[in-house]
Amino acid sequence: MTRTSEMSVVNNITIAGICKILQRNDNFLIFTHENPDADTIGSCFALVSTLRALGKTAYPACGDRIPNSLVFMTDGERDFHIEDAPADFMPEYYISVDVASGAQLGAYRHLADKIDLAMDHHATHDKYAKHYYIDPRAAACAEIVYNVALRLLSGEIPVKTASLLYAALAADTGGFRYANTTPVTHKIAAKLIERGANHAEICRNLFECKTKQALAAEAFAMANVTYFSDGKISYVKITKQDKKNCGFEDEDTYDVINVIRRVDGVKIAIFAREKDDGTYKISTRSACEIDVSKICAIFGGGGHAGAAGCSVSPDETESAVRRIIKECGFDD
Repeated sequence: MTRTSEMSVVNNITIAGICKILQRNDNFLIFTHENPDADTIGSCFALVSTLRALGKTAYPACGDRIPNSLVFMTDGERDFHIEDAPADFMPEYYISVDVASGAQLGAYRHLADKIDLAMDHHATHDKYAKHYYIDPRAAACAEIVYNVALRLLSGEIPVKTASLLYAALAADTGGFRYANTTPVTHKIAAKLIERGANHAEICRNLFECKTKQALAAEAFAMANVTYFSDGKISYVKITKQDKKNCGFEDEDTYDVINVIRRVDGVKIAIFAREKDDGTYKISTRSACEIDVSKICAIFGGGGHAGAAGCSVSPDETESAVRRIIKECGFDD
């Protein structure tokens, strides 16, 4: 499968090289990024299941709990900390998936220098691992993991693994609606359906099933959204007190950014969320030619052209949002 893109793969190892490393090593620990989404979860657990199919020992590692909305991918389990692995498990090879920087390992950021292999699709990846394979053309990290699993399993990808990868692809492409979706993405999705992925059930879980708390968070966002630049920019801020007052938690805000970006005329959506430690996570989405990853990089963040984020202190939040709005250039 080929692509046409200005972006290119950045790596010091090939897919074939990755497969050789995985075949000759054992006792793997596979890391997701903090605040896990469907792509990092699907990529992680698909890789774990692939390695186990080869007779290897492998466990997932996630510093944060799996969101309630995504436990359908993890058989209802939410906690996958290192200490949840068997007491006699001694990791020998560390892998990260969909993790753009060591800091994004969250609670496990202190292990960044131990990562042997990083597979990622963020153009802003900072190359913290010994070996790295970064493909910014990939709609999701799951595309990379798919190619690894396809080779290791000689094309015989099990239903569960196919389902995990399909969920990851569907989520990171917004149901195959975002601009990052390519012909390759559709071809891989078709192959995963052929391997048994129940696309209708997966998409219902991803896009249609919401808890009452998640709906409360979305209702709060729409009731408090502010518009700038003649409606081209939407912005909402949610504090810890807002969450307490309205009865929803951090994980219930998972889809807030997408809710405020759906408003007719909005080109850029900005969502500032106060975290437990008082800092703010700012998420951005672009539905135009503006590359929000470059804007978020001003504050030490990054991501993709159409979806990026950064973290700032409470005192910096409002000034950071004003700077993001200014950098969009709509009022120039």
